[in-house]
Amino acid sequence: MNGRSHYDVLGVPTGASATTIRESYRRLAREYHPDRVMGSAAGGDKMPLINEAYRVLSDPGRRAVYDAERRGAPTRTPASSTTIRDVDEAPAYTYQHPDGPARIPWRGLLFCSFVAIVAILVLAQFSKPSGPAAPDSILRTGECVEVLPNGAAEIACTGSGDLVVRQVTAREGVCRDGLQFSPDRQGMVGVCLEQMPIVQLPVGTPVEN
Repeated sequence: MNGRSHYDVLGVPTGASATTIRESYRRLAREYHPDRVMGSAAGGDKMPLINEAYRVLSDPGRRAVYDAERRGAPTRTPASSTTIRDVDEAPAYTYQHPDGPARIPWRGLLFCSFVAIVAILVLAQFSKPSGPAAPDSILRTGECVEVLPNGAAEIACTGSGDLVVRQVTAREGVCRDGLQFSPDRQGMVGVCLEQMPIVQLPVGTPVEN
C-alpha cells in the first residue's frame, strides 16, 4: 500500500461520504486485524496505514488539508482547526471576558455589612428584658438575697428592707463596715450583706405580690 493515497488505502473514492469512509475502515480493520493475520508480515504492515488513512479522512479539517496538498494548492489551517487538532498540539488558550477581569462589588458589600450591623444592634435593644433578671442561684454584687438556715439564696428585689449583696468573699470570710456575713446556699462563697431601709408606703397603696 506504500505510495498510495489515503483514499486508495481505504478503497473509497475521493468524494466518499463520512459514512462510506467509516464502513470501509471497519471492514478493512476486521480483515487486517493483528489477531486475524497473526504470523503474516504483510497483514501487520497494512493496519498502521489503514489507521492513518482513517485518522485523516474521518476528520473534516485534516481531510481538507490533505485534499489541498494532493491538488498542490497552498494549504491554510481551517478556522476550526483549534477544535480538531490533536490535544497535544493544541495551543494553550485562556478565556478573557470582554469586559475584563471580574470585579468585586466592594461598595455593595460594605453597604450590606453596615445594614446587617445596624439590624443586629436594633434587635439587641428590643431583645433586652423589660424587668429585672430572674434569680439564677449565683450570688453577685447588687443582688437581693434571703438568709435561710443553710445559707443565703437569691430572691427578687422588692425595694424595701431587702438584704443586698455588697461584697462576695470567701466561704469563711469576714465582712467589714458593719456588713452582715452569710455563706451562700451553694456552699461555694460567702457574701457581705447590707439591709436596705424599709420604705413606709402610704395607706391605700397596693402592694405587689
